[in-house]
Amino acid sequence: MIKGLIFDFDGTLANTLPVIYACYDYSTEKVLGKKADRAPFIETFGQPLYICLTSIFGEENGSRICDEYRAYQEIHHDELIKPFPGVKETLEQLQQMGIPMAIVTSKSTATCLRGARCLGIADYFVAVIGSEQVTHPKPDSEPTKMALEKLGTKPEETLCVGDAPYDIISGKAAGCHTAAVEYTQFDLKKFKAMVSPDHWLQDIPALLPLLKQI
Repeated sequence: MIKGLIFDFDGTLANTLPVIYACYDYSTEKVLGKKADRAPFIETFGQPLYICLTSIFGEENGSRICDEYRAYQEIHHDELIKPFPGVKETLEQLQQMGIPMAIVTSKSTATCLRGARCLGIADYFVAVIGSEQVTHPKPDSEPTKMALEKLGTKPEETLCVGDAPYDIISGKAAGCHTAAVEYTQFDLKKFKAMVSPDHWLQDIPALLPLLKQI
């Protein structure tokens, strides 16, 4: 029986693609003189931004792009973030069922909370674990284990939900059940080559019948 839920935020609960792509296009053009190909960036989704950008562009350019990205995000975040259908309603039902929920994100806690407040879902979570709270972010198990402590649930009675392989790898490493959303931007062939989630979800409302099955 599932007694706790751990969610990723970007691409899982919140449609932050408009934010991400706008920031990426702006910052790469500002630093490199042209918009960079998005494909390599998409393959890093689920890891902290600085790690993503420096792994693609090297330390110097990656660091500069990261700074420009965050500056642009600070200004335009709230107008660009969008909800996924049925998320708020599903979280409301899960809360009424008495299931504690947490967010484990590779972005900062403050930025994640800002997004959650924009979507009106911040109050559904007992904890938000951002990348600055841990020594080893996803795909390491550390942030998921921290969330388990906050939830007060055992790994075998907790389900981790995400849109990137790194979410699933972290959840599995912590001993949790895992579920990936089918609307992931990550290439599905590469996703499945990296890790196999225990379940796939068409959307977040599909969690409700899934919980009855597990």
